[in-house]
Amino acid sequence: MLFLDKPVRVGDLCSFGTSKGTVEQIGVRSIQIRALDRTLITIPNAQFADMQIVNWARCDKMLINQTIGLRYETSMDQLFFVLARIRETCHAHPEIDSDTVRIRFSGYGDSALEIDLFIYALTNVREEYFAIREDILLRLINVVEEAGTGFAFPSRAIYMASDSDLDADLAARATAKVQTWRDEERFPFPDFSDADLKRFQGKVDYPPSGSPGYAGPGQEQFAFENVKAKPDNDTET
Repeated sequence: MLFLDKPVRVGDLCSFGTSKGTVEQIGVRSIQIRALDRTLITIPNAQFADMQIVNWARCDKMLINQTIGLRYETSMDQLFFVLARIRETCHAHPEIDSDTVRIRFSGYGDSALEIDLFIYALTNVREEYFAIREDILLRLINVVEEAGTGFAFPSRAIYMASDSDLDADLAARATAKVQTWRDEERFPFPDFSDADLKRFQGKVDYPPSGSPGYAGPGQEQFAFENVKAKPDNDTET
């Protein structure tokens, strides 16, 4: 059955039973698989053929599914801002399938306002997948900071006078930006307009600036501006 159906080939990364590894050899009587811990697993072909086998090498794209939690002090407009900016970033990223982007406010956790991120990376290579996922997660930190809010943590906190407060200035800017979207009839909920999606496409620099594969500056700005940027007539230092 292994030779006829070819569920795996030499070099394929696969999951079987409770194990995962790369196929090194398919013999007449057994198959040899190099596990992630570098041990060599030998399985009789008859036994292996009866297992549920997941062949990761034949994925056309790979899922990135992450839930992030924002502090309960986050205002409604800050939440709108974070959702819009995360969606914008994912639609603009050249290594993310824009048609699969699903970022939604998903519920009220024990200590957080929860946002569910469900997107697909355009690769079937594990190392490329981990790099793309890392890039997206790092960008989420900037988005949350830009909104003037913060990540929640699963604990019970007693806020003392010495605790750092949320950034009121950035929170006000995020709120003002969301109001601007409403005034200009560009409020991106429940979804972005087709025109915005077209402007976002490919606007994220990937690999990011400073990496060996960086192609250089020149990417256009997102349609929804960064609220950290100060206006030209701002004289604050």
